[in-house]
Formats: sequence, C-alpha cells, structure tokens
Amino acid sequence: MPKSVKAARVSNSKYTKKLIYFLLSLIFGQQTRYNNTLLLMKKLITNIRFGLLYIISLLPLRVHYIFSDLLAFVLHRIVRYRYQVITANIARSFPEYRYDDIKKLTKQYYGFMCDIIAESIWSLAHCANAIRERVKVENLHLLDELQQSRNNVLIVMGHCGNWELISGMIMEQKDREEKSFAFNPVYIVYKAAHKKSSDAIFKKIRMHEYKKFGSKGGVLESNSVIRHAIKHREDKGVYVMIADQNPVGGKEIIVDFLNQKTAMLGGPNYLATKLNMPVVYLYMDRVARGRYNMRFTLIAENPSECEEGYITRTFAKLLEQDIKANRVNWLWSHKRWKRKI
Repeated sequence: MPKSVKAARVSNSKYTKKLIYFLLSLIFGQQTRYNNTLLLMKKLITNIRFGLLYIISLLPLRVHYIFSDLLAFVLHRIVRYRYQVITANIARSFPEYRYDDIKKLTKQYYGFMCDIIAESIWSLAHCANAIRERVKVENLHLLDELQQSRNNVLIVMGHCGNWELISGMIMEQKDREEKSFAFNPVYIVYKAAHKKSSDAIFKKIRMHEYKKFGSKGGVLESNSVIRHAIKHREDKGVYVMIADQNPVGGKEIIVDFLNQKTAMLGGPNYLATKLNMPVVYLYMDRVARGRYNMRFTLIAENPSECEEGYITRTFAKLLEQDIKANRVNWLWSHKRWKRKI
C-alpha cells in the first residue's frame, strides 16, 4: 500500500474520532477525550433506556395493570421466575401452611411483584401530587417532633408495599413549615445493583422521582451513608434506609425472624448508636391496588442508651408483625436466607 494512501486513511480515522468526540461533547455538554468515551457512551445508553421507559410511563395506570397481569402470568406459569425461592421462603416462614396455602400466596405474590414494577414505571411521567394521592401517611407529626429536638432522624423499613414510592411522604412545598421534617434534607438510601448498567438506570430513575418532590437532600448509595451522616452530623436531615436485606460482608446482627435465624444489616444499628440518632420504623401497607398507607413507629429516641442490637431486633419484630398481617405485601422472591446461620 502506498504511503500516501496509508497516511490518508490514518488521517481520516483521526478526524472521524474527533467528530465522534465532538458530537458526544454536544450531547453531554462537556469536553470529551478518548479515555472517557466509553463512559459517555454508557451514559448515552442509560439516557436512551430511561427515555423509552418514560414514553411507556405515559400510558394510563389501568393499561400498566393489564401488562402487569400478563407479566405475572408469564413469570409464574411459563418462566417460573424464582419459583423455588418464593415457595421455600413462604413455607419456612409459615410452617402452619399447607401446600394449597403456599400455592395461593405464591400466585398472589407474582401479581403484587408485577404491580410494583408497573406502578414504578407509571410514576415516571406523573407529578408528585398524583403519587401523593396514592400514598396516604399517618402520624407524620412524629418525624416533625423528632426533627425539632434532634438534628438527624433515621427511618428504617422493609421491602413492603411499593418502596419506590416512599417519596410520597414528602408534602407539598406550600405546606412545609420550618418545623416540618420535609423542610430539611431527606436522603433516600439505596443498595447499588451488581451490574453497573442496571445500577445506572436505577439511580437515574430514583433521582428523577426524588427531584419532582422539590425536597432538599437526594439519593445516597448505602456504602457512603455512614460517612455522609458523620460529616453532616450537625446539620438537620432525615435518612431513609431499607434494612431487611441480606448482609454481604460488613456488620450484621442475628435475629429471630419469621421462624428462622436471620442475619440483618448491622449498619443502621451502628449508625444510630454512634450518632445517637432517633430511629423510626416505617411500614408501607398495600390497602388496595395502587393504594398505600404509610405508618411510623418510634423504635428508640436515644439509641446510645439502648443495649447492643436492640434497634435491629425491634425492627425485625415490627416487620414480622406487619408481614403476618398482610402476607403478600413483602419481597418473597429475595434470596433472604441463602446463607445458613
């Protein structure tokens, strides 16, 4: 190959790369270099995925429920998504159940799980007030009173109801007084997904949902919440954590939960004790399709004075009571007891 032709091809390739970098810089509003092109492409893919979900979310909720029913049938009858996990979790948790009872609750759970997916997608294109209409909150004054007397408050909850709609507890801006907890930052704590691509879209969706409520604060990854809380210990704020996940490394506390020894996350207990942060239990009950009630219960006002593990054991006890009261209203497909204690 003549040197002139080879040089021309190299030159064309060089200018093509420059054009791609320039177009990416226009899309993302920043200068792009070769070593971060992959990062920007991933961001572009995340934005495209979010855009597609947003378009789907424009459909009426009743249409989303039609898709939810179809998905529940496919996952239950055809794919058998985590069927063994679900039935085993239910059987161990309710030893009094016969086969027909387990089968009935399992079928109900698939419908509940798919409704959560449908409602979470639907909420993307709908305003904060539309979500508030579907989420009713009891005894919110408890948070206001604790926020007035203390800087920080920790809210712990389980995978009950539709936890993706918990921002619905934040009232409208016009109703927020200085003594209201929502006047101060509210931080929603989440656990990062294993796949970075999935975590990117989940984080974008949660930030989108949070921002529409116009509250201070934001979304925090669970690995950074302790450092963040310690750094801002003198500032007022509320932290919301889902605390019934299976701990992978780090601190854990063993409790009796649903008739079996269970490892619970030790982080919330450690954080509350270290900062003497009041702890409130949040239960989200599904009272009808697309309708939820949220209720707050004080666990400890001065955690530093409690015996070790008290907060986690009390949380587990309250959560168990609520699961038994509405048995379909929990994440049974989670591999909660994959590790034997």
